[in-house]
Amino acid sequence: MDATLYWEDLQEGAEVTPLEAVLGAAQLFQMSAVTNNTHRIHYDLPWAQFEGYENIVIHGPFHGEVLAQTLQRWIGPTGWLCKLHYSNRRYAVLGETLTGRGRVTRLYEENGQHCADVEIWAEKGPDQVTAPGTATVVLPTRNQPVVIPR
Repeated sequence: MDATLYWEDLQEGAEVTPLEAVLGAAQLFQMSAVTNNTHRIHYDLPWAQFEGYENIVIHGPFHGEVLAQTLQRWIGPTGWLCKLHYSNRRYAVLGETLTGRGRVTRLYEENGQHCADVEIWAEKGPDQVTAPGTATVVLPTRNQPVVIPR
């Protein structure tokens, strides 16, 4: 994890530190097993090619995981990712790098917490967004730690 990110050090428009992820075939097979997803495009290359894909297709939940990991690394060990919404819009295949990116769209205080709304997305190349989304993170200030509601 990175160093602590403090709410008062941010401004609207600030960029989220990007995170690159390259997934392996074993991870894709494991995701198929864990999610009980038997669609062969996720683990069988000849079948994926039969269906028109150039390689084994990365599962949709992995795109969301890239977004979550991007935010978690950016906010550091004392921040809290409290909301994440995304939708899969474009596929990616084995061998492609997924990059999580984002920018702060709003800073505000709510119920004693210091929040940042973030536009977040995963992409497999310039102008190739695979999963756009939004998130809300709660950050500490230099004088107040984050208190996670129970």
